[in-house]
Amino acid sequence: MPQHAMVPGESFQVQYILENVEKIADFSPPPFQGFRIVSGPNIYSGDKSTSYKNWVFTLAAIKEGIFKIHGATCLINGRLQKSNDVTVKILSPGESDQSSYFLKPGEDPFKKIRENLFLKLIIDKQTCFIGEPLVATFKLYSRLQSRSNVIKNPGFYGFSVYDMVEVGDKMESEEKLDGHWFDVHTIREVQLYPLQTGTFTIDAMELENQVEFYRSAVSKKTEQEVTENMYGNDKEKNKHDANAEVYEMNIKSNRAVVTVKPLPAKNMLDTFAGAVGNFSITAAVEKDSLLKNEEGLLTVDINGAGNFQRVNAPVINWPQNIEVFEPSVKDTFNKQVVPLKGQRDFKYFFVSDKPGYYTIPAILFSFFDLKTKTYKSVSTKPISIFISAKSKKNKPAIASLISRGSNDRSYLCLIGTGILILVVAIFLWIRNKRNTATEKAQAKIDTAANSYISIEEILAPANLLIDKDKIFYEELKLAIWNYFHNRLPYSNTPINKTQLANTLAQKGIEQSLVGILMEIIHQCEAGIYTNVEMNLDKTELFQTARQTLKEIDAALNKQ
Repeated sequence: MPQHAMVPGESFQVQYILENVEKIADFSPPPFQGFRIVSGPNIYSGDKSTSYKNWVFTLAAIKEGIFKIHGATCLINGRLQKSNDVTVKILSPGESDQSSYFLKPGEDPFKKIRENLFLKLIIDKQTCFIGEPLVATFKLYSRLQSRSNVIKNPGFYGFSVYDMVEVGDKMESEEKLDGHWFDVHTIREVQLYPLQTGTFTIDAMELENQVEFYRSAVSKKTEQEVTENMYGNDKEKNKHDANAEVYEMNIKSNRAVVTVKPLPAKNMLDTFAGAVGNFSITAAVEKDSLLKNEEGLLTVDINGAGNFQRVNAPVINWPQNIEVFEPSVKDTFNKQVVPLKGQRDFKYFFVSDKPGYYTIPAILFSFFDLKTKTYKSVSTKPISIFISAKSKKNKPAIASLISRGSNDRSYLCLIGTGILILVVAIFLWIRNKRNTATEKAQAKIDTAANSYISIEEILAPANLLIDKDKIFYEELKLAIWNYFHNRLPYSNTPINKTQLANTLAQKGIEQSLVGILMEIIHQCEAGIYTNVEMNLDKTELFQTARQTLKEIDAALNKQ
């Protein structure tokens, strides 16, 4: 409810907010005695991972006095619950200050807009460790009758981004500043996870605004509508009050500077791979007794809170004579909690044609604990598996075998239906066609190995496929390797990421740039090789890759 007093005829909003619940039923609002219902309920829901709803009613005061607005009731997870009651005071028009949206003769409208309509960027910390989350919130403060449209969202260069609140969530509140009550609209709230050390600037958000000032005093509540790139799309909403003058003005938020510190080098564990937060790990097999050539399933769950984008598949020391297949990955996150809270599951299919007893040793996972500022390691219990001498009749139909040094062994999928054969045939045709195109593109790169190819040309294929998923990540990764093939003399010898990082370090490329490059390649590989739903802005990833290559290119050209 609004915290300030109002006058008869003035409209205001009542919000009932339910958070972190799964089953909601039989929502029942109160009768709103003493008020007129202007509109509602308007219902807003969070995304699939948040489980919250917001019921909004717009009411109008009818007469002066002190009134109680009773709470609503509903069934929450099968239990009847009631919200709190609130009290509102309705003043006479003479007691109320309506000067904010009434333009007096000779008063400067743009000065009044600047004083009563402004945008703030608020961050919860200015210094943090790499991988430690910070929250950035963009709030619009208004005492005016206006419409605001987001025309520029900020870039978050150097951070992974998880959205918590967006324009469409309609998150509204009230705050008192310098003795005046402001309507506050949370336009965007994000969790940011630094990818590298250094000093970074969070850019400003920009809004264009249409503000109405009345030529005479009215008994009406100041209203604020916030949209994103929507002006011109709705003629009805562009209509304005005949008793009002409309002024247009763009406003920007402030910028914010964040200093990201490196994690302590002291006592860093060999198994540490960049996870920051607090995690636990469990592992279990679906069946601990299998037939020869029968598929087994090992599930490794990493639970906790932190920068899950750096929670990679743990190293597992599989026994000899067990073949392991590429894991699938599933995420379950609550983006409304800081740091990001949830679980990442890795599922490994495995098989063996050698009977016997096998033991999967304890699986380790290491992370940096922000609370204690120390490195910690958690582990599973060893897992025992028995492979029977009795064979399964059909060999396992599992693809994507992970090589562990025995490239001479492979398993052929047995396809039992014509439909599946057709699907595979189509897949192979597409893959061969794409490989041919890739080979042609690579041949062009090879032909021009001794000539300069611009970064824009190298990145062009990825840019054209930016609205795709795995294909985009494949093309971006290929473009990065093509760039270094063109710039560095490898004599057509394949290299890996570690060798590339070492080569760049030897050539004097800044460690921070190398770190960003490795993170970009890591994110591309995650998009290619896992089934994780990527929470990445592909446009932002592409821009980061282009900027990083340009900075590396400038450094190489100086040599």
